[in-house]
Amino acid sequence: MPSWLGDFLTSMNNGSAAVLVPAIVFFWLSKERKALRFALLTAGFFLFGILIHDMLHDHDTEKVWRYVVWASNDIIWMAIIAYWGIRGKVHMWQSIAGQLIVVAAPFLQLWRVADRHLWDLTFNSAYLYKTLLPIINSATLILCYLPILFWLQTRRNKTAARTLS
Repeated sequence: MPSWLGDFLTSMNNGSAAVLVPAIVFFWLSKERKALRFALLTAGFFLFGILIHDMLHDHDTEKVWRYVVWASNDIIWMAIIAYWGIRGKVHMWQSIAGQLIVVAAPFLQLWRVADRHLWDLTFNSAYLYKTLLPIINSATLILCYLPILFWLQTRRNKTAARTLS
């Protein structure tokens, strides 16, 4: 087995992208294309982050570019989601909620760079960074699963309507 494949499989076991696999399978089986696109794109960006994480940390000895890359990654994700929301490729509510959740991440990344290299504040941004970023990532994962709840509610409403008639 190639080393990159082993790294990929290890990353999948430890990463957020693996958490999205059940949602992706559900959306594919239920033919919920808009939610499937959202979950696939999100999983793709999480996978990208997992795959470049070690390389980025190895080559970024100044600890500057990693934050720029992560901020750019978040901005590109938000841009794609916004475009797809406008074009009707993903649910508009999911597009808006995703952008509202993730918008703090690029600011947080750039704040971290400024705090570490420009300002040298007594306030250590590491606590804020290490607390908010996992919350943002977790909320994004939850947002990928929300269409399942709406699908279940719609199905329940259809069953209730058939029972009443």
